[in-house]
Amino acid sequence: MYHYPTALLALILGGGEGTVPDTVVSVTDSAGVRITMSAVSDGGNGSACPLAETPDMRLASPASGEWTLFRVEDLDRMDDGRLVVLNRGSHELFVFGQDGQFLQSLGRQGEGPGEFIDPIEFDFVASDSIIVWDWGLGRIVLFGPDLSHERSVRLEPPAPNPTGRLGVLGRGTIVLGSHDLRRFEAQQLTPQFLQVLRYDWSGRLIDTLATLPYGERGWVDRESRMAGGPLFESRGVFSTRGDLLYMSDGRSPEVRIHRGIQLESIVRWEPGDLSVRKEDVEAFGADYLAPRPGDDERASRLRGRLNPVQLRRKRLDVLPVKDRFPAVTEIQIDDQDRMWIRAFTRPTATATEWLGFTATGAFMCSLSVPKALTVFRFDSSAVVAVHRDEADVESVEVRSFRVPSATARKDAR
Repeated sequence: MYHYPTALLALILGGGEGTVPDTVVSVTDSAGVRITMSAVSDGGNGSACPLAETPDMRLASPASGEWTLFRVEDLDRMDDGRLVVLNRGSHELFVFGQDGQFLQSLGRQGEGPGEFIDPIEFDFVASDSIIVWDWGLGRIVLFGPDLSHERSVRLEPPAPNPTGRLGVLGRGTIVLGSHDLRRFEAQQLTPQFLQVLRYDWSGRLIDTLATLPYGERGWVDRESRMAGGPLFESRGVFSTRGDLLYMSDGRSPEVRIHRGIQLESIVRWEPGDLSVRKEDVEAFGADYLAPRPGDDERASRLRGRLNPVQLRRKRLDVLPVKDRFPAVTEIQIDDQDRMWIRAFTRPTATATEWLGFTATGAFMCSLSVPKALTVFRFDSSAVVAVHRDEADVESVEVRSFRVPSATARKDAR
């Protein structure tokens, strides 16, 4: 873990004690790896990227029922502006034009060519083709430039416990994440791991690029088969763009960037206060114990055992609470190769915070996104997200943001 006290960071970066200058430190080690260290601001000194209060475009399910958003699992925009939505609830991909007009759907439930049993993520190949990871059938489905089904490739061996992360590394390989599920006994917490697996286009496993920490697991109530991990634990994450692979252990304010399998650069930053407070635990508990849709149905299946609310309460009683929030919970790369880091959202917060870094690793700005929005894609000046209202009805939004000119010019020296 790399954590620098603010005063020490100020001295490292050339400012006086108690100040954090608007700059970065960048060095190259003996192995030729570029290391960039930034101070991160909360946006109070002009380093915020303001997000538009209203969407530039909003897609809501039409009354005609021609298409209905239900359990949107992934969302992205092609280079030509077309919007692709993975609608897990209907086993389809929806394609919309730049103006939001519905163009077509791809796939349906089934096991035939171009059909899905449980699609969980997709990515683009060469900007005009789409691959879909169908966990239910253990295969990758490819749609060509005209969006017709081109081929389906079964993964050998399959990824048995997917984490929902998929990427194309270069043009020659597919990278996906699989939870390396370790057995646990009694109340003992057992470390878990994320395997970053690389397959070729025939579906053959080439190698494991990395094994990242993925929290801990232990029994909460064995009779009810409920397991869990500590509150606010960190997990490893990764992302791909072109021939670059970005990885973090989640806990450290650090992302390691590989070109292929070669470590090329490391981006580090001072994350600010990540300490877990009493009010965070209380706010999480209040929300976690609130009644949920389906509780009554699940309680009827438990047959006299602890009901769902009792199980959730037992989890809060049995499992420990981490004293520090994760520094990284997601990594995204936009179309200008800038990196966006989603910080852990405090239970007491009203917005999700993203940290933006230039292509060379210098901190650029912070972006606050309302909690009701889940961001799936960053473009150069917009986010593509799913909005869920109080009734959990989904819509797709495109919202613009602005990078202040002063921060846009910042770069690693």
